[in-house]
Amino acid sequence: MGRPWYVGYFEGRDWLRNIDYTQEDIKKVLEAAWDLKRKFKSRIPTPYLKGRTLFMLFYNRSLRTRNSFEAGIHQLGGHAHFLSPDDVYTPTLPEDMVPYQTEAISDVARVLSRYGDAIAIRIYGDPAKWIIGRGHRIVEEFAKWATVPVLNMEDDLYHPFQALADIMTALEVMPKIRGKKFVVSYAYSGGLKPLAVPQSVALIAAMFGADVVIAHPPGFELMDDIIKKVKELADQYGGSLTITNNMEEAFEGAHFVYPKAWSPKKFFPPFNSTVDKEGAKAYQSKFKNWIVTMDLLEKAGKPYYMHCGPADRGQEVTDEVLDKYEKSLYFEEAENRLHVQKAVMAMVMGSKYEEYE
Repeated sequence: MGRPWYVGYFEGRDWLRNIDYTQEDIKKVLEAAWDLKRKFKSRIPTPYLKGRTLFMLFYNRSLRTRNSFEAGIHQLGGHAHFLSPDDVYTPTLPEDMVPYQTEAISDVARVLSRYGDAIAIRIYGDPAKWIIGRGHRIVEEFAKWATVPVLNMEDDLYHPFQALADIMTALEVMPKIRGKKFVVSYAYSGGLKPLAVPQSVALIAAMFGADVVIAHPPGFELMDDIIKKVKELADQYGGSLTITNNMEEAFEGAHFVYPKAWSPKKFFPPFNSTVDKEGAKAYQSKFKNWIVTMDLLEKAGKPYYMHCGPADRGQEVTDEVLDKYEKSLYFEEAENRLHVQKAVMAMVMGSKYEEYE
């Protein structure tokens, strides 16, 4: 069995943010993902990472992320090793060290680098102390010290693999999204959620030339530097950026809508002196009308509905939309997590020179 062109294509590189790569790079990932998806459907063996080990450190629990990475590395012939901070001394930053409770990330990253072939991290919310940007800083600290690729399975600013699955899914139903209206919208949740998904989705939609519309109530603004980058990408690739506080107006005439909860940043450091979870929840509760219903989608002209999952049924979206709406891509996005992650793992963990039997 010959080596596919994409194995080792980005050999040894980290995958922390999609914007660290070009549009052409992302297209190569998608090309590899479609090849791996075809082979998966046809039960064609893909032992491109035979004998490789992926260490997965989950500060936050997960269904889709954990299982798609574990299944993916297994299907590539490798092994996933699950690590929970509850099972080890918690890897942390220098200022938070506690004897016999924590271990320096600089040590953990270098030790795991000697045992395996990549390290994947998922951290946001409580494990990141709700200090916006701290989760991403921890992922970057791993990348600084590791001598193997580091993969960002979601932090408080970025969720690159979700965005890759999203753009793959969108292109499967509409091969060219340049100039198409792509709405990234707030939707209500009673829980507290990070900025990672809406920011990453807006960035990758802009990278592919969509007319990006970001809709949210006042107080739910995304990070300023992210908005600036979305605008730069939109200008570069022939799209546009619009920001509105009106959900129905944003949905009108849209080709894709991506309504997803995130928390108002003004209640958390560095935008607030303390972490005010109750204040954030109370503020969010004012916007329970930001929910996706069949009626809203019908009035908008039946756009494709997207969500990273898990969707908060009855809050972000009605059951009817998730279970009966013919243009929902909810489960297709979840499926494509497997394929884009396999593509990136093959590209960064694989060897350019190894052949397969």
